[in-house]
Amino acid sequence: MILQDPQSWLPVPASTFAPSVDGVWILTWWLCVFFFVLIAGLLAYAVFKWRRRTPDQPAASNTTHNTTLEVVWTVIPLIIMMVLFAWGWKGGMDMTVAPADCLQYQVKGKQWEWQIWHPGSTSPVVRDMYVPVNTNVRVTTYSEDVLHSFYIPAFRCKRDVLPGRYQMVWFNATRLSERDPETGELMPYPILCAEYCGRNHSYMLGNVYVVTQEEYDQRPWEVIPDDPVEYGQMIWERQCVACHTLDGSKLVGPTFQGLWGKTENLEDGSTVLVDREYVAESIRMPEAKRVAGYAGNNMTAYPDMTDEQVDAICAFLESLK
Repeated sequence: MILQDPQSWLPVPASTFAPSVDGVWILTWWLCVFFFVLIAGLLAYAVFKWRRRTPDQPAASNTTHNTTLEVVWTVIPLIIMMVLFAWGWKGGMDMTVAPADCLQYQVKGKQWEWQIWHPGSTSPVVRDMYVPVNTNVRVTTYSEDVLHSFYIPAFRCKRDVLPGRYQMVWFNATRLSERDPETGELMPYPILCAEYCGRNHSYMLGNVYVVTQEEYDQRPWEVIPDDPVEYGQMIWERQCVACHTLDGSKLVGPTFQGLWGKTENLEDGSTVLVDREYVAESIRMPEAKRVAGYAGNNMTAYPDMTDEQVDAICAFLESLK
């Protein structure tokens, strides 16, 4: 969910970039409103006041131009455009040059998930990014397949993620993530893909959690729930949600609802029982036994997924029966 700023139409501002970006946007919006009302109003007034009242009525004026008026309506818009250009240029340059003291993150975009490496981590976390508040953060991005775009609306930062090229975006988050008043869980700032990247583009979502330095030092992205079902659900939320639903609907792969213990029909005409052996094989070698009706859908392989993680996913699947 994108939190909206109650004072404007924009998402809640949560980074050092927000005041400048919002200022340019709001100024541009009001300029458009002002000149639309001015021009449309003058046009409507002129059409009504100097309308032709009889078929033989002569022209009201023989004036062909007014040099003073033409200079005014050329110079004033030019000044306005130069102000907007200078303001936008400065903001763009600020976003392009990252400070030297940034925490270094890496983000890989792929259909359809964000894989995020935190500083000091050797393995990625899918979807979830934790950053300390009031700290410069640099994100190096690249794509495994097609063009994506890494976009955090609340931070007012966006960068295209290109295959074969490293891109950089940085930010300084100034507003801590709030907690849900009912559950007490952290409410993230969404990460979106702002470039259409394929059929399930809209499922390419992520979360940024802005926490205190003390919370960040505990490395919450590495905390594993004790309950296997909760751990399995966390893995689904981070790595499986883009391809497998819980409500019976189809995406890239079969829904997880009622999947455990089911006999699946495969493309080669055989059948298979959905048990731990099949789940482990499907995670690590998804092409080994392709379910009928999903031809052409390519699932990401996770050959490094541990037995503990497989057991957690199995426990989560069993809980959905």
